Amino acid sequence: MASEDYRDTPIEPDDEDGSADITADDSGPDRGRSPHAVQRVTWAELFFDLVFVFAVTQVAHAVYVGAGWADLGRSVLLFVPFWWAWVGCAILFNGLVISATRRHLILLAIAGGAFVMCISVPDAYGNRGVLFGAAYLVTRILLGITMQERDAFRIRLNPFTVGVLAGLAWTLAGLLPADTRQWVWLAIALVELAVPIVLGHRLDYMQFDASHLPERFGLFIIIALGETLVGIGQGGTRNALHGEEAVTLFVAFLLSCGLWWTYFQYGASATEHALKVAKVPAVLVRSSFSYGHMLFVLGIILAAAGMSQAVADPQAHLHGVHALLLGSGVSLYIATFCYTRIMMFGGASYTRVAASLLAIVVTVASPGLPAIVPLALLAALVIALNAFEFYWVSTGKPLMLVNVWQGAAGR
Repeated sequence: MASEDYRDTPIEPDDEDGSADITADDSGPDRGRSPHAVQRVTWAELFFDLVFVFAVTQVAHAVYVGAGWADLGRSVLLFVPFWWAWVGCAILFNGLVISATRRHLILLAIAGGAFVMCISVPDAYGNRGVLFGAAYLVTRILLGITMQERDAFRIRLNPFTVGVLAGLAWTLAGLLPADTRQWVWLAIALVELAVPIVLGHRLDYMQFDASHLPERFGLFIIIALGETLVGIGQGGTRNALHGEEAVTLFVAFLLSCGLWWTYFQYGASATEHALKVAKVPAVLVRSSFSYGHMLFVLGIILAAAGMSQAVADPQAHLHGVHALLLGSGVSLYIATFCYTRIMMFGGASYTRVAASLLAIVVTVASPGLPAIVPLALLAALVIALNAFEFYWVSTGKPLMLVNVWQGAAGR
């Protein structure tokens, strides 16, 4: 049925008639799934996402001001709990028939926990470690309780209940000295990253709305891309816009546009199609959505930090980790398309494999160069990639793929 047959919030009935908030569906173990053919992102979810705009900004700023590799690792580590809190919420509310009032209250409560996490980021390895962990624990408890009510799992040991234990571990580790805390948090994060692989098959019975999830994850890509615009925009407001500064600002904006085009011209529709035709959609939810989009966002965060540095001082000769942020972010972003395409359809395009390798070459050559040089090279690379793919597809030529396997959605 066409999406226009439904209201913008089709699964938020607001009749407070005393009936159960979570509606049962006897067609399978996932009894809370929506009977509607199409689910749209709601206003409540969009407001919820604003907190994660703040989260991405905080993590990106921590990457930008970090002094070296250790600071980079610690900053990226803090993104992991934010990501799993957001992913858990996206999966929980996909297809969940629940009253509007209850939906809004749960979302706002989780957003409150994430907001406290955000304000704790600058001092998470200092005096706010316990606060960061406790706020994460609150989000995990809310997600776990609501998912248990949804009765989506046959066994209580599942990714959501393990998430509650992880949140408790993050909190207790916040009591440790900073040097010890970072290693314990790293171990917990690695466990959380492994949980979807080890226990993710327990999501295989869930029914997913194939319009809602791609839209949710696409919106998070927009959130991350917005950080690139904020970073270069702040640089443009602080600096005098003479010839070189103006050119750098324009090139950085072109690169941001190119990164948007790379995902939304073809990639976004491909993910929705894959989720619709996959025999076991949960396989793609784990691989292409949970893991793949986390890598997309991390790539954008690194690129955003690199673009901010270039705009701030186009002639700066960066060294160490700062010289590699921009190129490594762009190369990771493009390479992730290869991974998600392989997981969805079994093959990655030659163009994106080649572009990711060329981005690595630019990254390796970046140390010691004026910041504007790798920025311009990467912008030209991304624009050339998009232009070539647009030409290739519009002329009806067959896709050039590096075939690996059948893919969860077939070919």
